[in-house]
Amino acid sequence: AFSSEDPEGLRGPQFGAANITDMLSNVQGGLARDSRLLNPLDLTATWLGDDTNGLSVFIDVQATSAADFTGAVVGDAQGVSNIDAPAGLRLANAWLAKDFGGKGGLKAGVIDLNTEFDVQATGALFLNSAFGIGPDFSQSGENGPSIFPATGLGLVGWWLPGDHWEVKFGLFEGAPGTPAHPGRTAFAFDTDEGALLNFELRYRPTPDFVLGAGTWRYTASFDAIDPMVGRLSGNAGYYLIADGLLWSVSEDQKLSGWLRIGFADSRINPVETAFSGGFVYTAPFGRTSDQAGIAFSRIQFGAPARQADGLLAAETTLEATYSVGLGEHFTLQPDLQYVISPGGNPAIDNALVVGSRVTATW
Repeated sequence: AFSSEDPEGLRGPQFGAANITDMLSNVQGGLARDSRLLNPLDLTATWLGDDTNGLSVFIDVQATSAADFTGAVVGDAQGVSNIDAPAGLRLANAWLAKDFGGKGGLKAGVIDLNTEFDVQATGALFLNSAFGIGPDFSQSGENGPSIFPATGLGLVGWWLPGDHWEVKFGLFEGAPGTPAHPGRTAFAFDTDEGALLNFELRYRPTPDFVLGAGTWRYTASFDAIDPMVGRLSGNAGYYLIADGLLWSVSEDQKLSGWLRIGFADSRINPVETAFSGGFVYTAPFGRTSDQAGIAFSRIQFGAPARQADGLLAAETTLEATYSVGLGEHFTLQPDLQYVISPGGNPAIDNALVVGSRVTATW
């Protein structure tokens, strides 16, 4: 990244760019035998304040192409690729943060909720969207919570009451973006759309392991899946996470793992329960830039959704991946996924997806 000095206490700006390319093929089952290319580009600028003012600024402009691999090719509910999105140029992040002496802080602006809440650090290696924010949470709301590809206005606060504890709260737009036009960018707090409230508590028994519990709730009312019920308030859910280092051979060669379970109101949301986990081994052959991982995610559809759409009870995804560092700026990541009961649709056969991700960063 390029950086320059700022005479007014900010150490930036630092400029960066990242391009991720997923080349994916559905070779068995699903909706169609097809291959598609997914290719988002991010351009970022960061300003970091000095120790006296505690200020930081981050801006992320993002361009995506419409591949619709999940919707048109696989038919799964969880999202085979976490970069699959409608075409568009959008402002993904634009926030100002203030740190109060390492004991707490505030962040305000356009914020990707999943950078602050429901973070599964070990799961970040994998391509499937379920290993980022949980499907029980990502499905919620009129247009999803404030996450890729539709982020919105938000306010996040955090407090560190002790060496091992962290408390976070968040207030976000209830319907970020434009639900009728997914590729567009729009920001507004509307009384009809309401707001999304988040709370999360994290405990670190060691510096490399975290236990977390979070909850979320929308202030607006939503249509129930069963039309006879009408509109309901109290769309909410909660989740539990255990994530971190499990075993190490050396500082570089180590095994990490995680488990997550989340729940949502099945009267309003199709996914009632989501359970995921996996392992990542760093430097499996002594190469510190390489990582190997296996993971699973199972979502349980609620009774109202099963009755309304004739769905099966669950969808399960298994993923195996290997990331190879190619110098300072590139990684190559072959990937294999097997989706059992895509979308819970009994008419869709189990899908086998093969492909690779290439990441370039500057």
